[in-house]
Amino acid sequence: MRHLKNQKFLVPLSDGLAVEAVWYGSGTLCISSQVGCALGCPFCASGFGGLRRSLSTDELFLQLATARKRGAKPQRVTVSGIGEPLHNPQAVAEFIEECRWQRLPVSLTTTGAPLAALREFLRLGHNGLMLSLHAGTAATHRRLVPRGPDLDALWSLLQEALPALSRRRRRKIGINYLLLAGCNDSPAELSALADRLRHQPELTLHLLTCNPVAGSAFVSPPPPVVDAVYGFLAARGLNIRRPNRWRTSPEGGCGTLLARR
Repeated sequence: MRHLKNQKFLVPLSDGLAVEAVWYGSGTLCISSQVGCALGCPFCASGFGGLRRSLSTDELFLQLATARKRGAKPQRVTVSGIGEPLHNPQAVAEFIEECRWQRLPVSLTTTGAPLAALREFLRLGHNGLMLSLHAGTAATHRRLVPRGPDLDALWSLLQEALPALSRRRRRKIGINYLLLAGCNDSPAELSALADRLRHQPELTLHLLTCNPVAGSAFVSPPPPVVDAVYGFLAARGLNIRRPNRWRTSPEGGCGTLLARR
């Protein structure tokens, strides 16, 4: 694999199933934690077929080994592909711990469900935990993450748990916000998000935009609207980042990875 572009690849499993992973040209390997997903997010292809099963720790490492056989030299790994990592907590926690011994940083992306697992994972030795919220109000969150945690309960947990973490650890917690045109890009929705985040100034807000998903009606707003959203939130003092070019480039992966037979 060349270091200058993304490459999506298939990882066959011993039972005839397979998952996709992505090698980012930035040096990050994105792996999956489950075959399919139970969350039912309507904008994400990974859960269109529901959940088949969770992956073992060995199958998590199989994705890393497959990437290396293809010529990749991962500098870091993110468990952000197919599946909800907190629905497979034991295998993911073991993977994070074993990678620490290899001096390979591991981050993960989660909706925060179940909340009991989130509380434990906030304290693990990961390199970052990104919470995929995509909403400022509970109604929009329920529409976009229908089987995720209750949004108000999630924020209550964060307000309780984050002060107990070190400042360095708190800075490794972030919020993902996938901008969806006509859905979560209104001033009211963004103001509700800003009101929540102003109580957690160390959290980083990552604005994301859609990769194309066949058959999906969800799209991100055009670049001028994305810029306007960025300005709207930055003016409210939030620690905000624009979409990462690796995730928006071809084979970016986010929301497009599939479980296969």
